Amino acid sequence: MDGLRRDAVVIEDDADIRQLLAIVLSSRGFTVHEAITGSEGRRLVGTVDPQLVTLDLNLPDMDGIDLCARLRAGSDAHILTVSARPPQLTAEQCLVAGSDHFIPKPFSPRMLGSYLDDVFPRMGVA
Repeated sequence: MDGLRRDAVVIEDDADIRQLLAIVLSSRGFTVHEAITGSEGRRLVGTVDPQLVTLDLNLPDMDGIDLCARLRAGSDAHILTVSARPPQLTAEQCLVAGSDHFIPKPFSPRMLGSYLDDVFPRMGVA
């Protein structure tokens, strides 16, 4: 990962959740690019080449698990799936499709921030 650049693509159709994810990510030093649909998210991932993708599974134009597999085939970004689907089976499906981690909705912004700090240590912190 390029230490000077920290980009994230948030693929989420719910405006409130998308905004909350953007706030948490930007507080961790990410430049956030937002997508409402899977096709828009896929295009952004190809254009931005992000270090992180947050992916909702219930998108208006495609299934998020299918999109996860497509993203994984063309990107080495860390894929964090965030979904209201039942966690146990869905988490397993996401991991098989290429997701790095699954967080069920509703989620705690503080817990999400802690997870991000573990995976992406803050720049400038030894």
